[in-house]
Amino acid sequence: MSLFGFHRFRQLFYLPALALIVLFGFSGCGDDPADDIKVIRVGVLPDESEEKLSARYMPLLRHLEKATGITFELVIPANYDGLLTLFNKEEVDLAYFGGFTFLKARSDSGAVPLVMRDVDTRFTSLFIVKSDFPAMSLKELRGRTFSFGSRLSTSGHLMPRHFLVREDIEPEEFFAKVTYSGAHDKTVALVREGAVDAGVANALIVRKMLTDHRSTKTEIRILWETPPYADYVWAVQHKIPTSVRQKIVAAFLEISSERGDHEAILKSVGANIFLPARGEDFKELQSISEGLDMLK
Repeated sequence: MSLFGFHRFRQLFYLPALALIVLFGFSGCGDDPADDIKVIRVGVLPDESEEKLSARYMPLLRHLEKATGITFELVIPANYDGLLTLFNKEEVDLAYFGGFTFLKARSDSGAVPLVMRDVDTRFTSLFIVKSDFPAMSLKELRGRTFSFGSRLSTSGHLMPRHFLVREDIEPEEFFAKVTYSGAHDKTVALVREGAVDAGVANALIVRKMLTDHRSTKTEIRILWETPPYADYVWAVQHKIPTSVRQKIVAAFLEISSERGDHEAILKSVGANIFLPARGEDFKELQSISEGLDMLK
């Protein structure tokens, strides 16, 4: 079965069960605590500028509002730590976490995974250099300057560090200097402008920047792409009523490329479909983060 076929099977397997749960969940006597929830505050990782993030997520939030009857308000924190802080203080109800920040939110405050994009089941990172940089492999970066993204980023730090260590490269010993840009587009800019010799960033964002000409192939070059791993996930506070969670999941899962009015939503967030997310999807990521002693 193809990867897309598997995703489609997984989605179709969950939909009937979800429909039954929603049916019975809303057949009560009207004392549903969900009736008290009028607004869902949505936090997202600040991996690009506020302007880009707003353009990326507003079509999705408008769809969720229409499908659930609940108002969804976008919250953009100053940094990755800020999203975790807002979530742990219950100032954000629904969050779009990277895999690593989700693990921390689950450990700190019981975050419950809801859905993920199909691409998030096999995500990758790109190691990049300037187009005219002489290195053709990771090993040739010894003694050079290097930038990760945010310290809490899965695709901009955790998994790249894991793959470097697997190649017997201890970043702080191997590179002349290691910095943290704080965001994927900033990492690309540092490499493009020659502020660092090499960097690593979210593969989708790098390729999107090349597509919309924020960077060009005459400026940066992909040195190496990592093997795939599980990454981003939409998760909610454990206190959010089950019936509300079900409404949100159903609203995500009904988004289809076969509907013309949904094409812009999927394109904006870089998805083909959404899939139900499970805690076990992040077992490998948990093991890696514990092995690197980063899940504290």
